[in-house]
Amino acid sequence: MKFKLIAFDLDGTLLNNEKLIDRETIDYLAGLKKRNIDIVIATGRSYYDAKRLTQSLPFEYVIIANNGAVTRIPTKDHTLDLRTIRYDDFQKIIRLSKENDLHPIIYVDKNSQGYDIIIEREFDFSEYNGYLSKSLKRYRITDFSDYLENDVLSICFTGHFEPLENFRQQVLSQYPMRFSTSVSLKLHVEALMEILHPDACKWKALKRYCDYKGIGKEEILAFGDDNNDVEMIKNAGMGIVMVNGTDMLKSVGRATTRYTNDEKGVYLELVTIFGELNDNHI
Repeated sequence: MKFKLIAFDLDGTLLNNEKLIDRETIDYLAGLKKRNIDIVIATGRSYYDAKRLTQSLPFEYVIIANNGAVTRIPTKDHTLDLRTIRYDDFQKIIRLSKENDLHPIIYVDKNSQGYDIIIEREFDFSEYNGYLSKSLKRYRITDFSDYLENDVLSICFTGHFEPLENFRQQVLSQYPMRFSTSVSLKLHVEALMEILHPDACKWKALKRYCDYKGIGKEEILAFGDDNNDVEMIKNAGMGIVMVNGTDMLKSVGRATTRYTNDEKGVYLELVTIFGELNDNHI
């Protein structure tokens, strides 16, 4: 099978446990890029975070951020695709979350203005469960009822899985077809649940980009490790799950890596698929 595009999740997949891409992987991806294979990063992280963590890649690539809500080319900060939640839908979720005593963290499309997140309390508020980093200072504090912009990318909730899953089901029941949802488990918080535009998910965003490029889904190779990768892994021509991935993801993948993200698992799997590249060093 001839692959024309490879999509990678970041945390637990392309990044090692130090949140770095190892040198061998960087060089190998550069070699694949020379062979006209598109490289796409598909992550639940914000665009800013994804760009910061992949700046060691010395070639043009695409970032699908916020679980498919935004797609950009980082070398130009050029937006290819953007799916934001409508203002009235945003307010519906805010009201419902307050009824359930939940405290959302809101990702907004304000990268060019120096922030990505709006919250109603200080970053160290206990209900945020240590999710936010003060060091990056990429947040603003505002009253959600006063937020009138139509640039909300995702509405996030952190905490224990069961109450978040119950709330997710409540949202889907009350507002069918109005939102897509994503749940990630392999984080420093127990669970992260996101509510997004109905067309925002990693796979849908990747498929839109591939349609634009004339790439068939059978020509896509994808790597992931968490439950927010399920659709991408299931629908790609070849979906490979990290050995350190979740059981749910492994149940839909075509194959599993032999090594973890901290053991160059992606690099070693790529060599198995594509072979050694004589000119992969730059």
